[in-house]
Amino acid sequence: METIDINLLPGRKRKKKLSREDKQIIFIGFSVFFLIFGMYAGVLYTKSQKTSELDNLNTRINALASVQKVLNLRSALGSKTFYYETSIKNFSLKQSDWNKLVEEIGRSLPKETKINQLSADKGSMLITISGTTKNLQTLAWTMYALNGNQDFSTVTLKDYKVPYGGSAHNQGSQYTTFTITLKWKGMKK
Repeated sequence: METIDINLLPGRKRKKKLSREDKQIIFIGFSVFFLIFGMYAGVLYTKSQKTSELDNLNTRINALASVQKVLNLRSALGSKTFYYETSIKNFSLKQSDWNKLVEEIGRSLPKETKINQLSADKGSMLITISGTTKNLQTLAWTMYALNGNQDFSTVTLKDYKVPYGGSAHNQGSQYTTFTITLKWKGMKK
């Protein structure tokens, strides 16, 4: 009789050897994989560097923006200070101009003439003087003195009133009232 051997254990499988084309395909596949992986890693690295550079630039821009705000504030304060400095200077110059006007009028008037009101109209460049004087003769001296001053021109007697009579109860209004207009050479617009 013949014996039949049955092998119940799995047999060794024979390894297939890869052909040259299969090896080339696997090599090309791995090469493409590593190439794509390298490119992706390079893109991620470049992205992280550019992001850090942009963050750095944004930080610098924010710092410069705060410096610009400070410079704008300094500029605004400087212009306001300059405005106040020039305004104070202009006001003091105008005040000295008016002081000169009052001084010139004071030098020109006889001592019996009193000024009640002094006003200026810059549009027409006229000075208006309202006041009282003892009599018509003193008013004439006042007009003569103002006409004689070189700083005044176009001296005009606009209005005058001479009180009638000399009653005892009317002592306060015994003065001649007048309004004189003139142009002053020192007036500036």
